[in-house]
Amino acid sequence: MDVQSVKIDLIHWLTELQDKSVLKKLQGLKEQQESSFELSAEQKKELDSRLEKYENGEMRFSSWETVKDRVRKRAKDAL
Repeated sequence: MDVQSVKIDLIHWLTELQDKSVLKKLQGLKEQQESSFELSAEQKKELDSRLEKYENGEMRFSSWETVKDRVRKRAKDAL
């Protein structure tokens, strides 16, 4: 059975499903699937690099107010 056929079969089954415990399990599975993702090797490398800089005290941080002011100024200058 191809993927489309499986999806259609599941949709039909789901529309008839009345068992709340099964629906809750499916909802949990859906939420788990939506919240999980895979990072590429390049993304992992970048995160490791940033973490190392953070741990070595090499990163600069700004307050939210400072960031907002900087963005507003750039937007104003662009006009």
